[in-house]
Amino acid sequence: MSASSSFRSMFRTSRVRRGFAACAVILAAGGLVLLRAPLHARGDGPAGPVLQVAAVPTGPTTATFTGPGAHGRLSLSHGKLLGGAPRTFYAELVLSADASEQARERAPLSLAVVLDRSGSMGGEKIERAKDSVIELIRTLDASDEIAVIQYDNDAQVVQPLARVGSVREELISKVRAITSGGGTNIPPALAMGLKQLDEAGRGRVRRVVLASDGLDSTRAQAEELARTSAQRGVTISAMGIGLDFDEGYMGGVAQAGRGNFAFVKDAGALAGFLKREVKEGATTTIEGATVKLQLPAGVSFVRAVGAEVRSQPNDQVELSMGSLFAGDERRVIIELTGDIPAGTIRSLGADVAWSRVGGGSANARVGALEIAGAFDSREVEEARDGAVLASAVSALASLRQLEATDAYNRGDGARAQTLIAENEMALQAAATAAPKPAAEALQRQLADYGASKRAFAAAAPTSAEGKAAAKSGAAKDIANASRVSY
Repeated sequence: MSASSSFRSMFRTSRVRRGFAACAVILAAGGLVLLRAPLHARGDGPAGPVLQVAAVPTGPTTATFTGPGAHGRLSLSHGKLLGGAPRTFYAELVLSADASEQARERAPLSLAVVLDRSGSMGGEKIERAKDSVIELIRTLDASDEIAVIQYDNDAQVVQPLARVGSVREELISKVRAITSGGGTNIPPALAMGLKQLDEAGRGRVRRVVLASDGLDSTRAQAEELARTSAQRGVTISAMGIGLDFDEGYMGGVAQAGRGNFAFVKDAGALAGFLKREVKEGATTTIEGATVKLQLPAGVSFVRAVGAEVRSQPNDQVELSMGSLFAGDERRVIIELTGDIPAGTIRSLGADVAWSRVGGGSANARVGALEIAGAFDSREVEEARDGAVLASAVSALASLRQLEATDAYNRGDGARAQTLIAENEMALQAAATAAPKPAAEALQRQLADYGASKRAFAAAAPTSAEGKAAAKSGAAKDIANASRVSY
């Protein structure tokens, strides 16, 4: 069943009741968090103490958990599914890094900047990009580590990974000397930047910033590099410069690398993106966040939004979420299908693990959440969580909107308009069934998609207006896939 048809089938029933009966809060037995050696430090470091943490069910389809440096919840969109055939439902995992962690010592940062110096970056563009990198070098702490890679057809190390305090002035001179010329070949440069971070000091937060203004036909290779590196604790963010880069490529690398994606019309704005990367890196408190779902009989995994699938053995799915900075919140939507006979109850559980920067890591076991087979649609409606369903519709709509943007860029305006119309229908249906805050967020998303629909109809994809509309929309939808952005 497609995402579009599953959305439509869910909302054929009458409006979901807004009120949910309050469930007693019961401390679940066996809620255990184990501290062990930090994953971000690649297995080195002493083991931490063992803490007992109570899991708190707030209802039959929601459970919350708390551990060192982070807290979260796992919720299901449905407590009951109509028996007799496979039905679509969703799990939502929200993981938040404690904002109070900002008071802790600044995390040591190892940063690799991978900068496009191809011919299209010539003139004012390369000069403004170099100014932005120089501003970054001046603002980094002396104890931070930095590497700079330049690339066109080939990649060269401008600065091997080194302490900023030892190379600051020399590196500024090296960056000033960068010139433009040649084509665009991203994967070797990205691999070179990642290799530099293999030399990062013990316990450091590792990030790569990729900047490009061009097009490249090696997207799958670059995404695989980013995906593999993210699983080893390296965050990769991507910045598109100007109006001629491929946002599908750059956005895909950022998603696979569990980092940020943004686009700017001129290279001078790269400084703001780099500043954000340094801030997030320096305040990173949680790394290596993963979730393992234990699926009961009759329940199958379809896809996840906001996390990468690491493995999928039999009745278990392991997903990688990446790192979080203090106060950050990440969302993962997991689409599932359930074929549960009426009158039967199944239980879904999860283990959520993360590593704490500075030492220690956690493994929180979330108690079983119940999904029952129902005899009629009224039971399904009464056991539905409108807020979780709204969140799922929002995240999946962002994926569909990225499809629409890709179709528009390829010149298939009709396909783009069809996909946006499907989004509008799904978002409107979800808004009528959601609690007020979630409904208002869906209406904002709906308004954005209406604006994109008009922009795509009014401007050719080769025009400056069309390119800007496609790229700004893609940036927001990529963000909404892993963090609530509406």
